[in-house]
Order: sequence, then C-alpha cells, then structure tokens
Amino acid sequence: MLWQGDILLRVGARAQAILSVLTETPGRLVGKRELLERVWPDGHVDDANLKVQISTLRKALHRCEGLIRTESSLGYRFLGETVPNDSYRSTQRRCFLAPRHLTEPIGRDGVVADIVSLLKESRLVTILGPGGIGKTTVALAIAHQLADTFADETCFVDLNRIARDDQICEALARSLDLPVGEAPALEQIKVALRGKRLLLVIDSCEHLTDAVALLVEQILSFSNEVWILATSRETLRVGAEFVWQLEPLDVPPPSPSNTAVNAARYSAVQLFIRIATEVSGDFRFNDDTAPTVVEVCRRLDGIPLAIEMAASMVGPLDIGEILRNLDQRSSVLESDRQAANPMQHSLFSTLHWSSNLLPVNERAVLRHLTFFTGAFTLDDAVAVAADDITDASIVREAVIALANKSFLIVNHEISPPEYRLFRFLENLRA
Repeated sequence: MLWQGDILLRVGARAQAILSVLTETPGRLVGKRELLERVWPDGHVDDANLKVQISTLRKALHRCEGLIRTESSLGYRFLGETVPNDSYRSTQRRCFLAPRHLTEPIGRDGVVADIVSLLKESRLVTILGPGGIGKTTVALAIAHQLADTFADETCFVDLNRIARDDQICEALARSLDLPVGEAPALEQIKVALRGKRLLLVIDSCEHLTDAVALLVEQILSFSNEVWILATSRETLRVGAEFVWQLEPLDVPPPSPSNTAVNAARYSAVQLFIRIATEVSGDFRFNDDTAPTVVEVCRRLDGIPLAIEMAASMVGPLDIGEILRNLDQRSSVLESDRQAANPMQHSLFSTLHWSSNLLPVNERAVLRHLTFFTGAFTLDDAVAVAADDITDASIVREAVIALANKSFLIVNHEISPPEYRLFRFLENLRA
C-alpha cells in the first residue's frame, strides 16, 4: 500500500519494493539486473516477472502517467519528485499495527521497563507464564512504549484464533497489511520486512510453538532490523531466545492486621479494587473488607485474570460470599463478564482451552494433580497418578512438561524440588 500525492495505491510487496528502489534517486537509470537482484535476492526470475510488476505500478499510478519510463532494454527511471520527510512518510514511519490496551497494567511498570531495556540488547524475547497472568497486557504496554523507537512500525500478530501451522505466515502477512494470496506468504513477508526496523509482537504461541519457532528463526536470519516479542506458556527453544518469566502480581502476606492502607500497597489488591469499583458503586475498601480482599487475592495466586473475574462478581455477591465460593470451589470464576479482550471470556474457559492443548498423558496427569491441596514432589505425583496404564516414568515426564508449560509452580530452593498447582487450577478438577 503506497501513497502518491493524495491517491492511495494498493499494490503487492514486490511492486512496493521496485518503486522503493526506483525512487531512491529520482531520474537515475536503474538497470534490470539491479532490480532483479534487489527485489528477488533469493531466487532466479526472468524479465517477465519484472515487466508484470512494472505494469502493476503503472496501472496504480494511472493518474500520474509517465512517472516510470522504460529505457529500451536497459532498465527504468522514476521521473517524479520525492519528498522523504513529507507528512505521510512521517506517519508511515510510526505506523502502529497493534491494538491499544484499554487500561494501564497494574504492578508491571518495572517489568515493562526491564523488558524494554532487554529488547535493546536481544532481538528475541519470550514472555512466559500461565494463562491469565497478563502476558498480552504486558506485551502491549511494551509495544506502545517502544512505538517511537522503531523507525517503521510495530506489528501485533494474534495467534489465538489460528489452529494450524500453515496459517501462521498468512496471519503475519495480514497483520503487516500485505495482500494475502498474491504470492507465498513467507516470500511476501521477506520482501516487506527487508530494510525495515520493526518490532513484531507474536501473541499466544503455545499451541503452535514448533511452527512459530521456525518462522522466528527465518525472520531473524533474513533481517537484522526486526525485533520479536513473543508471549507463550512455553519457550520457543530458539537459540537467540531470551525468556522472561512473568510473575504473578504482589499479594500481601497473610496477617490478621492487614489494614486497608497496608494492603493497598500491593498490586494484586490494587487490581481488585479497580475492577470492583468499576462494576459496583457500592464497593468500599476499608479496614473491614481489606482482610477478605487480601485472602481472595492470595487464593488466586495474584493471577490478574483470576482477580479480575472474582472482583467483577462484587455487586451480585459481597466480598465474603466470593471468598466462600472460592473455598467451595464453586463456579464463581466461570461467570463471564464483559472483558476488554473478547477472547478472555472467563478464567474457566481460558483454563480449559489451555489444558485441552496438552497431550493426552499430560492432561491425564494434570487431572490427578488437582487433588493436591499443597506442595508435592515427583514421588508424590507418581504415587497419585501412576496406574496400570500410566507408569512412573510417564508421570515424571508429564510433571516436568507441565512445569515447563507454566501449569505448575516449582520450588528449586529445597531438595528434592517441590511442585504446586496454581490454586485457581483446582477448578480443573471438574
């Protein structure tokens, strides 16, 4: 997509690349060989391909005839004038193809600042964590903070709705506003990214990790000016990858003397208060309600989506009823609320979507592990989950895999290491 004066031109990536070369120095004769080498550097094509793209450009520029002149069999000249710093180019350099987060993330300022600094050193960072911990929210905050850093654009690719490996390149091409279907998506992506300084945010990679890893490796290999920020439940296992484990929000320690002033210093409580006051004008956070709010946040392990779901029930339920429902493992977290992200309808649906992606053995072991109410070792897991069908070695492999996929919290400070489910995962027992 290009602008010529006040005319919007819709052309493919190859035509854009040709026009970019021709307009670098208006009036200069650009030989056919140079165009072919610069626009198709990865493969042999003949003059016919070049002629087709030149024809496409001329049709797009039909209101400005004569801008591209053919010099017998030598090459082409661009005869128009270019203004490198005109208002469109200024806007194009800041093209922002990422959704805006509707609310500022709570308790993530330090994380955002650290990852922003990290992206100045590493071209691939993966934000890792369980469902509902706020990976997308943090990624969007980082993208918006870096909007002016990257000379061309920031592009957001949502893989939530992508079911197959072969759809990933097409999703990326669409996110880059490329005309999908005119050429192989990967080839279009290569041409579109060549020479651009860009931040690419790839969200929700966990169900397509192998294919995403391959694409990421390809992008990093053919472009030195593209940075990638990925979110996933498990690592991409790419050599250049730096993994950032996103921690839950801060929760006050258990104490009978949790006053409103003290509790409100913690990010988990701050999030609960924000959501509760948005949904109910009658909610009051004071010394009477503070201990219960703190306990709700603790039961939910400081997981933002879980806290949002619980806080959104203030009004239909008082805070004491919400806590009692959590104690009884009832359906309080299953109730949908009008979420900013339509994909995150409820914590319960998020949990089941994530668990359904697991291999059969891991899913079966996870169901057994939900019966633990506290920490357990690998031997404990084997004792509970091993049977005539699932032997001890399969259980051990499954527990390690579940930890790597952010379903379990691991305490490596003791020997042997202890594992624990996030408390809200106990709802998977049903």
